[in-house]
Amino acid sequence: MSTTQDPRRQPDLYWREMEQLKAASVCIRLCRNQLAKQVQAVDLVKAIASCGGIAGWVVFKDYPFLWSGIIAAAQLLDAIKHVFPFAKQHKAASDLTVALELLFIDTQYEWEEIYTGQLSDKAIMSARRKLQKLRLDAERKHFPEGFEPPPKLLEMAVAETQLYMAQTYGEASGDEEV
Repeated sequence: MSTTQDPRRQPDLYWREMEQLKAASVCIRLCRNQLAKQVQAVDLVKAIASCGGIAGWVVFKDYPFLWSGIIAAAQLLDAIKHVFPFAKQHKAASDLTVALELLFIDTQYEWEEIYTGQLSDKAIMSARRKLQKLRLDAERKHFPEGFEPPPKLLEMAVAETQLYMAQTYGEASGDEEV
């Protein structure tokens, strides 16, 4: 058994953690964007129902119960739209996207110190542990019950992350993949 430690082990572990953070950030952004479409659809239905109900009432006064019912339904939809799971998830995904992107910015700065050899293995291990805890705290804060992204969005996030890391860092990563 060899007693010499691989000098790239800790930087490589940090790099993989940084890639995973970027992939998580991209994935939650993609989820946020998908959920935003659902929120916008509810808002569109609400707006059409409300405006259409008022316009219909003005033009066709023969059916006041129909038009008042449409307007009431639009108001009810507006009042309860934040009860829908996708609306809550959209808000949580929006907040988590920002939290993970801010964490990734700090991680990139730290990576530069690691890459240039300014940090010891012990300091890198400590930085990686801190990164893992901060990511977990952010995820638990915004999705206390957990969140499982759709597999297709996860695949897209991994591909976008690989492209970003290759374009940004080139060969700085070594041969690791997300």
